[in-house]
Amino acid sequence: MISRHRVALGALLLGNAIAYAGVDPPVRWLTALLVLLLVVDLRRLPDLPQTHRLALVTVAALIVAQLVPLLESLRRLLQPGFAEVMAEGWAPLSLAPWATLQVAASMVVMLGIALTAARMAGTRSGLPVVLTLVAATGVLIAILGLAGEAGAPAKVLLIRDNSGGGGPYGPYVNGNHFAQGVELTLPAALVLLAVGARQLRESGGRRQVAVMMVLGAAVATAVVIAALLRSGSRGGALFLVTALVVTLPLWLRPRRFRGKIWPGVVVGILLLAVIGGLSWARLPALEDGLRDLLMVEGVDGNNRWDFWAGTFRSWSRSPLVGSGLGSYRYVIGLDKPATGAAVLEQAHNDWLEWASTAGLTGVVVLILFLVGVWVALRPRRVRRLRFDLRYPLAGAAAALTATALHEMVGFGLQTPVNRYLLAAWVGLVWGVWRRLEEGKARARTPDGVVADGDVYETEELLITDSDSGADSGADAEVTGGDGGR
Repeated sequence: MISRHRVALGALLLGNAIAYAGVDPPVRWLTALLVLLLVVDLRRLPDLPQTHRLALVTVAALIVAQLVPLLESLRRLLQPGFAEVMAEGWAPLSLAPWATLQVAASMVVMLGIALTAARMAGTRSGLPVVLTLVAATGVLIAILGLAGEAGAPAKVLLIRDNSGGGGPYGPYVNGNHFAQGVELTLPAALVLLAVGARQLRESGGRRQVAVMMVLGAAVATAVVIAALLRSGSRGGALFLVTALVVTLPLWLRPRRFRGKIWPGVVVGILLLAVIGGLSWARLPALEDGLRDLLMVEGVDGNNRWDFWAGTFRSWSRSPLVGSGLGSYRYVIGLDKPATGAAVLEQAHNDWLEWASTAGLTGVVVLILFLVGVWVALRPRRVRRLRFDLRYPLAGAAAALTATALHEMVGFGLQTPVNRYLLAAWVGLVWGVWRRLEEGKARARTPDGVVADGDVYETEELLITDSDSGADSGADAEVTGGDGGR
């Protein structure tokens, strides 16, 4: 029997991909209802890394502080730059409290999805399901994009008139946001492909399953990459390749080149030679490409530098608590007025926009989140794991890295389905982290000392000489209440 929470998570990811990336209000209400049911079905909350728990508490406190009415004198002290537009008497710190409530609700939905993904990834049978759902979402948006481009380029998903401008690509109407969806889904297909390839050495039924997994993942990878290239998002392709290169060490076994420095030296020299040659031969083209990356289509006379400068001035008006989550489009006109018919609604850099609306408190939340991700994905730990755990964490690192890079010049996470995919990856990291922590607890001696030094994964999770990936009995499902047992 398929578990309810797995069906619901699949409906959330695939359904929002079909329904115009989840941007319509009725779809958002339905998504919130499904997430509420998922949270009720959890029965107990999975354990989270300490820094992430602290980040959640901090952002919750920030939202409350921005929504609670305060005296005008206190608000002038916290937000001196907004005194000219500040309401008199008692009022919230947020200059757009309704928008702050919307952002808070969106965060709750993301948290529910992440906790559900963590519940599934914390089990041996649930981890492949999370990866499959994410990869299937990527295939779906890729097919919708390719079909829409060829069948009805003036329509969105072959049905709705493209009244919002931009391209017809898939449910996004924005090639860059589509590319970010690919960045958040392609790593899952690569993980399934890598795990299946490693399991081809098995025999009997397991080998047949591995063959099917390899064929399916290979087709998914090819379709998604083709759609990414057809979407024309140069930034998406650049950031995805960069993330895969940066996270490449997490995919490799640690002892393959242990004690040898010449492979790294040779690779470094080759990379420098290629980069230098391309730069020398195609320097004008590279300059044009960088210039195009910073320009914003449809906004004449503006580029991202102008937007970022205005965003920094807006942040300086309230550096501690910001202007209120979700309030950016309502306050940026004070520091970056509209040019002609163009009205600025996004900073084209979600990290700067977050800092502007959440202040230094929000920056602290981001730092805490990044520290927690690093603790869970640090190379020294990940590379010692069995391949069926190492590859998913490497895929998560690639997806999170590509997203972090892309958000420096875009606002793709303001598209609901992209947020939900990001939440699924975060939940995957939480679930695997919990499995490792429970393995560490089982490896402790009665005196509280970890056996075999700090190698607590020795019997269950550490790579063996054969690295065959045979499942240990102790690595069975550990999440209480998971119907996928």
